[in-house]
Amino acid sequence: MNPSPSDKQILGFMTSFSRMYLKCGGPTSRLEDSLMRVGKQFHREVEVFATPTGVFVTLDDPAKEEAPTTALARIKETGTNLGQLCELENILVELGDARVTLTQATAALNGPNISRENYTSYATALAALCAGFVASFGNYQRPLAAVVSGIITVACWFSITRLVKRHVPNPIFSDFAGAFITLVLAALAHALVAPIAVEAYAIGGIVLLVPGLALTTAIAELADQNLVSGTAKFMQASLALLAMGLAYLLFQQIALSLHLKNVLQPVAAKHTTDLVSALGVVLNIFCFGVIFKVPPRLLMWSTFTGLAGWVALHYVSRTSATAAAPYLGAMMVGTVSLVLGKFFRVPSQVFSVPGIVAMLPGMLALSSIRYFASGDQGTGLEFTFQVAVTAVSIVFGLMTARVPFAIGEKLLR
Repeated sequence: MNPSPSDKQILGFMTSFSRMYLKCGGPTSRLEDSLMRVGKQFHREVEVFATPTGVFVTLDDPAKEEAPTTALARIKETGTNLGQLCELENILVELGDARVTLTQATAALNGPNISRENYTSYATALAALCAGFVASFGNYQRPLAAVVSGIITVACWFSITRLVKRHVPNPIFSDFAGAFITLVLAALAHALVAPIAVEAYAIGGIVLLVPGLALTTAIAELADQNLVSGTAKFMQASLALLAMGLAYLLFQQIALSLHLKNVLQPVAAKHTTDLVSALGVVLNIFCFGVIFKVPPRLLMWSTFTGLAGWVALHYVSRTSATAAAPYLGAMMVGTVSLVLGKFFRVPSQVFSVPGIVAMLPGMLALSSIRYFASGDQGTGLEFTFQVAVTAVSIVFGLMTARVPFAIGEKLLR
């Protein structure tokens, strides 16, 4: 029979788990619930306060008269790694089912399964190339510009992940540098490839940087009454948009000083057939699934989830209920992701995060940045409001999808 772990061992596991969980993009509300379940398993009372940059854990043993013990875990860098999130959740499941001891679970946090990369750098670069191509071709239908957009997207991804973040780990500066590099490369493509406005070349890299997912997560945290975490993520997303706006403004001033005003002219988007749009959405979600490191065995299912949401969004937007389209599309994504999460016993975020890519307000955010940089605050505010409404609709659609499952679990208990 294994001896009962000490408070120090339990807190050590909780702080290490929290640091890794938040670093790979796990939601704070789910982290708090998970740590409280671990405490109950070892007959401890746990209080957790988590933010995107740190977590406080207080552990109290009712059987002892000693004062509660508190530990702090600091998170300096965050990202999105859904494969690692699955492995962390699997450790919790094995610990809850008593298949591993706390010592073994702590050792597993540093094991090969956690540090294993699901995709090579070449596969991720190829995914960024395809995502950039689809983003440009789906909106402007210019094959040459779409190919260049894919190449620029790869250059943007490489410059951020392999160069900027290694020397300056500030994510706001990374967004600024990535946006400026993307725009400069787009201007070079305008001069050397074809005289098309920079949007057709830069859209892939810009959409890759637009913090639509961070904004949606922030509103979800606020809706769950995690005000500190939600406010922090909302400010981070807002600062990222401001950094990209500053990069666009700086690029605009340089272009005007060099008498390159034609570079800044917007390009009119073109409509595509439903089949071409659907194929583009499938490829786009698949590529973002690779970028977000979805486990390979679940990649097709996350793509299917996103396609289901896009179908609902696309066809509802053609009816008189246009305003409800993002809400209904997100509800579809949430429902499918929860069903698949229960079936495969993995977090539903593995399916919902890539699935909402097709609905994130990336193009709207890009348009708002352009209008603000050009001095048209009225139109910029209009697009910004549309971004906020779309993000809120997506959040509440995902939350609505959880209601029947929550009621069903209570009835089963």
